[in-house]
Amino acid sequence: MKKVLLNLYFWPLFSLVTLAAVLLSPVLLAGNLIFTRQPTARMVRKCIRLYGWILVRVIPFMAPVTVEDRSGGIEEPVIFVPNHCSSVDPYLFGMLPLDNAFVTSWPFRIPLYNFFMHLSGYINSNKGWKHVLERGSELLGSGCSLIIWPEGHRSRDGKLRRFKNGAFQLALSTGRPVVPVCVIGSRQMLPPGSRFLTPARIRMILLPAITPSGRSNSPEDIRSLKMRVKNALAEELAGNTRATRRQNCPSSSSCSCLHETGRTPGNEAAC
Repeated sequence: MKKVLLNLYFWPLFSLVTLAAVLLSPVLLAGNLIFTRQPTARMVRKCIRLYGWILVRVIPFMAPVTVEDRSGGIEEPVIFVPNHCSSVDPYLFGMLPLDNAFVTSWPFRIPLYNFFMHLSGYINSNKGWKHVLERGSELLGSGCSLIIWPEGHRSRDGKLRRFKNGAFQLALSTGRPVVPVCVIGSRQMLPPGSRFLTPARIRMILLPAITPSGRSNSPEDIRSLKMRVKNALAEELAGNTRATRRQNCPSSSSCSCLHETGRTPGNEAAC
């Protein structure tokens, strides 16, 4: 019953907020040209963050997304590297009060999204590594952080998949810190292949920043940075999985799964 009510509540509001955003965009663009005169791409990114914030913080007022910042403070543009399990994940970055842009591909194939992707200065990864390196370096240099999905696509089972090199090669090339971002609960809310939301609480955890060291053309240095980030995410995900199991067990002494060995961090079997 809760699932039905959630979907009856959320999707009409999602559609209404999206329609309002599209209809207001010409007014905002005109106002920016006349009054504030800030770079168009930056203004559009600010509006997209506001749109995401409304969807994940305001509309789900009874269970809003929470952010836990363990990064130590972000005072310069960084490269955010999150795990990716749900189509909900991109909206979560509206919670961060700083200029950011995505390196992505599939939204550029959707007509309406494509328009706003170009307008905001987001990077189309399908244009190749040279384009990503040039535009990524330019955005980072202008004060804009980047969000790069290291797995490329959503994980179907919640486990971390193989990480691609792009985010880490870019970090080594620009010297910008990498901030691993652990997203908890989004897969429970909207797993890949599902069109209906399930009640769940989502947390976004910014882990301590990792400073790159080495050369961007060194496979060993790229792999070393990649594994440091992946291990940080894997450790946090495993810790949250264990904590969830403890909460679901009636008592630590009577729950046999807490004493079993050989379970992998991504194993989500019930106690």
